[in-house]
Amino acid sequence: MTADATIVRAGAAVVDITPPAGLAMSGYSARTSPATAAHDPLTARALVVNDTAIVAVDVCGLHEDTCERVRRNVVTAAPHLTSVVVTATHTHGGPAVVPGRLGGPVDPTYLARLESACVEAVLAADRSARRVTVWFGVGTDPGVARNRRRPDGPTDPTLPVLRFVDEAGQVVAVVTSYACHPVVLGPRTTVWTADYPGVVRRELERAVPGSVALFLTGCCGDANTGHSASASIVGTGGPSRTFPTCERLGRRIAQAALDADTRPVSGPTGGRHAGVELALGDGSCWRGRVSVLTWAGVRVVAFPGEPFAATSLAVRAALPGPALVLGYADGCPGYLPPREEYAHGGYEVEEAHLYYGMPAAFAPGCAEQLLDTALRLATTDSTVLA
Repeated sequence: MTADATIVRAGAAVVDITPPAGLAMSGYSARTSPATAAHDPLTARALVVNDTAIVAVDVCGLHEDTCERVRRNVVTAAPHLTSVVVTATHTHGGPAVVPGRLGGPVDPTYLARLESACVEAVLAADRSARRVTVWFGVGTDPGVARNRRRPDGPTDPTLPVLRFVDEAGQVVAVVTSYACHPVVLGPRTTVWTADYPGVVRRELERAVPGSVALFLTGCCGDANTGHSASASIVGTGGPSRTFPTCERLGRRIAQAALDADTRPVSGPTGGRHAGVELALGDGSCWRGRVSVLTWAGVRVVAFPGEPFAATSLAVRAALPGPALVLGYADGCPGYLPPREEYAHGGYEVEEAHLYYGMPAAFAPGCAEQLLDTALRLATTDSTVLA
């Protein structure tokens, strides 16, 4: 153990959630056929750090009610886990699991299996937890993400990397995050796939034997690998939306993460969350939550829905110190553009709520409300954290 590093209790686990062929897929309105086979496994991957936990699931999104049931069942079985975040990787190669949103129909038997798998993953991670130090670094921008709405639009190039290392020098878990839509594979793909996050995790685990790799998808509502949102809407595959491209880009991100100079960090560990009510354009509202986990001083800011890169850049500018900023956490009700994006219109602002099954798009100011909530949680006196 490094003398100046904070020691925490951490464990990680993986549970396979690959569905059978024949279930509806989620992610593209242009794709109407069910899955025909599995290309690579879909998983629920959990990391427990002291009294906090996060579970990342290979689906396009999760309903906030699903996330609440998972949290409730985890706390019932393990009451010491008081801060639990349930997030989706946002792969568009997974099953429909959000009742009323993101395509369907949803198979209730599979949804129940998925929820149980999330709980199982967290509890298994908790059982395996041991004393570790936390190492943090930032990899070089892999240059994969592009703003899909406009050439001058921002992206978040940050590639944070966390390693949890036990007393014997074994890496228990490797966590990385990147803000790019997992849509390398287009609407013509009818096989289950975790898209590029699956490649990133596989390569990290190959390079760090014995570890569990987690990929946490960043704020990428306006970022993908270079095609427009309309290309997916009309069902265009494109010559680059192939599994070889997915392999190449996933390996590039993984290599950048492996090359990151990680160093031991110290600080508090704990978690906070706050409820939010976000206004929709029709006068109704959506209720959800924002969470901030802190692992040895590293903040994990978890937003619901699909925030844009500008939101994560604003978090990084406002918060000193190491941070991971992710979307798709504890509910996925649609795109959350910052105010300045409404003038540009486009799919994310004007049309996406129809595919999401929402009564209207989110009103201007919702992204800023999420940002303010996260900053308030992150800057509350850290001495109250365990």
